[in-house]
Amino acid sequence: MDFESVPGEASVRAMEQEVDQLLKPSGISLDWRLIRENKGNQPFGSLVVLRFKGSCKADRMPIVASDLGLPGEDHALASTLVSEGRVLPFSEVECDQVRNALRYLHPGAGSRERQLALGRALGRVVAHELYHIFARTTTHAAHGLAQPSQSLEDLVSVKGPTFREEDWRAMTPPADPPVEKPQEQAAGSNH
Repeated sequence: MDFESVPGEASVRAMEQEVDQLLKPSGISLDWRLIRENKGNQPFGSLVVLRFKGSCKADRMPIVASDLGLPGEDHALASTLVSEGRVLPFSEVECDQVRNALRYLHPGAGSRERQLALGRALGRVVAHELYHIFARTTTHAAHGLAQPSQSLEDLVSVKGPTFREEDWRAMTPPADPPVEKPQEQAAGSNH
């Protein structure tokens, strides 16, 4: 992970927990690390780079509704790189756009509640991008967290969208093929 500006620690922890929970049925387990802490000598089975642009803190006020554009207009919350039709393991998350989901919290929401809600929203956005990477697809599902867009309100709700069973299966890492044992021959056998 790489953050353009210092993120809210509680939001990052909540994001990691949300992603881990959403991906758990697929069998995928993540080891979260910051790029700046990489010493270049750590082995990885597979690697995904997540870059977070803008402010990933809930202490800043979200953009007011009049600044969001026309009703029904979509704003990209994140993107994953694709080259020659192949999904690459590099995603960017637009934290300023995701922070707009905080408008759907009740007016009296305290700092902790806002941080956790932002983490939940970031987690759902990141999980969606990881779906593209792990399923190796640019397509979207008709329903659930793998559909092309989510409402900002759904991103912060306690019970938000999840992946469908077929989405989990698409992300599930292929099983290692069974290792064949060489056939043992009995001593004195004429095979």
